[in-house]
Amino acid sequence: MTDRGRIDGVLLATVVLLCLFGAIMVYSSSAIVATVESNSQTAYLRSLLPKLGLGTLVLLLLMNLPHQMWNGRLARWVLAASLLSLLALVLPLGLAASGRGTDRFLDLGVIQLQPAEFARIGLVLYLSSFIARNRKTLDGGWWGLRWPIVVIFTIAALVAKQPNLSSALLIAVIGFALLFLSGQSPVKLFVLGLTPLVLSIPFWHAYQYKRVLGFLGRGEEGELPYQVKQSLIALGSGGFTGQGLGEGLQKFLYLPFPHTDFILGVVGEELGFTGVLVLFSLFGVVIYRGLRIARLVTDPFSQLLAAGITLSLALNLIVHSAVVLGVGPVTGVPLPFISHGGSSLLVNMAAVGLLLSISRSIRSKPVSLRMTTNWAGKPTRAE
Repeated sequence: MTDRGRIDGVLLATVVLLCLFGAIMVYSSSAIVATVESNSQTAYLRSLLPKLGLGTLVLLLLMNLPHQMWNGRLARWVLAASLLSLLALVLPLGLAASGRGTDRFLDLGVIQLQPAEFARIGLVLYLSSFIARNRKTLDGGWWGLRWPIVVIFTIAALVAKQPNLSSALLIAVIGFALLFLSGQSPVKLFVLGLTPLVLSIPFWHAYQYKRVLGFLGRGEEGELPYQVKQSLIALGSGGFTGQGLGEGLQKFLYLPFPHTDFILGVVGEELGFTGVLVLFSLFGVVIYRGLRIARLVTDPFSQLLAAGITLSLALNLIVHSAVVLGVGPVTGVPLPFISHGGSSLLVNMAAVGLLLSISRSIRSKPVSLRMTTNWAGKPTRAE
């Protein structure tokens, strides 16, 4: 089939607005840090713009390519490339760029890439293709799920090894969500997912224990982590309308990583509750349009791919917001389209390009997101 219909213009326009909003907030939140580090207020903005331009080109390219081309061999190649890039970080090859006590980036000389971000979209592509092509196998009981489970936990384990526990858990959740949407029993998936998680706890790093215990109120003197305290101060001082764009004080080296991990705190301080509400509304449009596309397409691969991409964006938004609001353990998950970061931006723009490509093949009558477990013959869906 060929995708020559009209793209989802609302989704495209909303992502453009988010990227523009993100560029403004990256400059505002990073000006002080950039001045201290490089004596230039615009250093982080100037490093963001080429990445935004490259991401735009990737979005336009994928938007105009038929998304069905990824259903099969190409999906396996993307997965293989993701695994190799993760292995290059774990193995002592001298390619890992260390930062914050972790090895999360591949130093390729002219550019640094974060393999965990590319593994996220690689897993969504592969599982969507695998599920669509192996319906009867997946309906064969516990043994039928062996290969998807191995792939999910291999990627998650390699990401956790960096160490990057939060991204590993996000990847696992996305993978299991796609299996659930394929019609698998939630009880079966819960058992398959919980067992490796429990077994992995003894291998966590000390700082991961500290963050989880701090979130549970069992940290040093039962206090909140320093980052969360400063984030809540930023949000509280913003009030309803904010201090004004560029007028926030927490970015003056009080709030750690104000342009990446805690950029939502800067949004709340400078634009207030109103600005955060507008930002969340834009994300709500993206999530709604993504789910709408998933409901309107007719084939399992397109449906799962659209749902997986949308879920990935939504989970990153939820985790970032939970950390900034102090209702989740501290972790370094960027805010999609807003935080400074090349790999995250490039992957999210690619994901939106795939969504827009899928939108060209929608039909008028919606169907349920979750398919039934009856894979015999033509697949049916739970109404």
